[in-house]
Amino acid sequence: MTGIAHSNSANSVHPFRATVTNISAWLCAFTIVIYQSWFMPYFLPFFTGRDGLARLVFHALYGGVLIVALVVLATRRDVRVAILPFAIAAIFAIAPVGLHPIGIVAQCYLIALFLGGAAIVFMLASTPATVLRLSASVTALGAVACFLDLLFANGFTNTPGRAAGLAINPNVAAAGLLLGAAASYHAVSRKWRASFLVLVGAGLLVTLSRSTLLAAFCAVAIPVAVHFWRQWRNGSHFQIGLEGWGRAVVLAFALLAAIGVALATNTYFRVAIDESLAGVVSISKALDEASEAIDTSFDQSPAAVPATPSPEGSSAAPVGQGSSAAIDQPPAKPGASPALPAEASEPEGTAARSSSSSGTSWSSAAIGPTNAAKIHALGQRLTDEGKRNSISARALFLERGLLAYREGGSFGRGLEEAQALAPHNTFLLFAIAFGHLGWLLPIGLVGFAFCFVRDARDLPLGIAVVGVMLTSHDLLLTPSLFLPVALGIGGMQAERRFSKSSRAGRGELWSLACGTGAGVAAFAIGCIAIVLVTPPLATGRLPNASMFNTRGVYETLLPPSQFPGLFQFDSLPSKYSSQSSYLREDNRKLQRIGWSPHAWPAVRPGEYTFRRPDAVLFSATDSSDPRKNGRTYEVAIPLSVSALCFALLGTIIAWSIATLAAVTPRTNQS
Repeated sequence: MTGIAHSNSANSVHPFRATVTNISAWLCAFTIVIYQSWFMPYFLPFFTGRDGLARLVFHALYGGVLIVALVVLATRRDVRVAILPFAIAAIFAIAPVGLHPIGIVAQCYLIALFLGGAAIVFMLASTPATVLRLSASVTALGAVACFLDLLFANGFTNTPGRAAGLAINPNVAAAGLLLGAAASYHAVSRKWRASFLVLVGAGLLVTLSRSTLLAAFCAVAIPVAVHFWRQWRNGSHFQIGLEGWGRAVVLAFALLAAIGVALATNTYFRVAIDESLAGVVSISKALDEASEAIDTSFDQSPAAVPATPSPEGSSAAPVGQGSSAAIDQPPAKPGASPALPAEASEPEGTAARSSSSSGTSWSSAAIGPTNAAKIHALGQRLTDEGKRNSISARALFLERGLLAYREGGSFGRGLEEAQALAPHNTFLLFAIAFGHLGWLLPIGLVGFAFCFVRDARDLPLGIAVVGVMLTSHDLLLTPSLFLPVALGIGGMQAERRFSKSSRAGRGELWSLACGTGAGVAAFAIGCIAIVLVTPPLATGRLPNASMFNTRGVYETLLPPSQFPGLFQFDSLPSKYSSQSSYLREDNRKLQRIGWSPHAWPAVRPGEYTFRRPDAVLFSATDSSDPRKNGRTYEVAIPLSVSALCFALLGTIIAWSIATLAAVTPRTNQS
């Protein structure tokens, strides 16, 4: 794919076309950086308390993208012809949305399609090869962010011990790495391609996302097997390119050393590895126990389930991280939706969690009594099935989704109710949402991922898309995941239609560089805004589910801050500090005591202490069980900017400088 660029000789003859091309390159680079790198949620707090400004900025951004895309299509016949199949498919993909009320999930779906289609237009109008190289660079940055996350026990991840980077959710982070690498790896120069694959593969490994690792294995093994089979069939000698593998080996040892450091310093990482392996070993037992519990609950349930939806489930939360928030053991850490403005943001995974906990965040009025009772029984079991075994939880989500699809009618239930059911399967999600017609939408995306394949090197994208859609329902609902897929498909289309003889123009490359810089600047502005608006004390209610008894008193992890990874709990060496912490039982403050690090901490009734920097040890005023006494416990602790935040900002600055340096020197040669 390296060197692909259509002729830009007309730019010198048509200044207007050159201007449109440069603007397209700027918007394409900005969209890739701000969405694919997961910067957008960290830019949204800049609009806190400025809802009018937020609407103005986002309407201007999306409106500008639409206007420029239309101008490109009006002035470039080659782009118009290339985009025609995608435009027809987009019309069929958008049409079913009008059959149901348009809520937050449907908006995410429409925005993902819109940004993906616009990105294809922009890359075809500018330089496809350079755009794909930028996408690969952003994917590499995501892998590095995962390693930074892993080195800190309290990082960005909502599942302690599993790296997630800025994506917050490990499974979503793994899907983004896989899709980004599959779409853009062949645009990386040969001397760096092996290092790129090693870095992304190691990033996938530390997310501990078993389903994505399996999909990644297939995305590598199948194209390699096809390539060797074609060589054998043609009678050619087997050839394995070793260019760049020296760098890759050195990088592999460095990443192994980083994993070793994480194993030594991050207790959560060791525990997460043990739980991941144990989940695979105990899957059969977990499924049997789940099936028995569901059958028992089904036999004891009433003939029908009340059709009144729960208040908190009446509107689904923004999507993008819902696929594993419902099955990972720890509670999810909040994060803004990467698709929508700040006023639409909710804690990630809310829809999935509400559906698994209540089982009634979807309308059951049209479901038969038997299936409604079975779905209700599945919902009860899914309340805490993820704590037992996340693989069995996925199986139960899938079973519940199939039951809802069978009773959903010809036109389905809409994306809001389908997302609330969290089927963890894109094919099933759209079948629930749009009925029998819904199966065609994800199948159509798979068709586009394969129909432009020319040789074995183009196969990984289609295989990765299938693998991710089989185990997640987020791909078509999250711009950060759909964008690399759209770029990969657009790149294959460009390879078939455009000339490889000419280079990108000077203006295009500078526009790509400026778009990249603008995306990084937006992230920096967002981080500064977060630091300024975040109060010095983090407060939260201690959840009963996470409390456990230890030597007659109770310990629990402190509630995470609103922006985990950017902040850490400040150290409190004594009970006296400039920013006092507190723990309240209802409205009564408990007394904080200090303890020696060399002795086991002990507290008396009405006292508390910090067992670890992220955990509190306390006792109720009457020594009762705080999980059962009906009282609420609220804790507050000072915050400080985390070292991870500085490490991340330094990494992003270094990445942006390297990316700009890789682009701008080419202008002197062109």
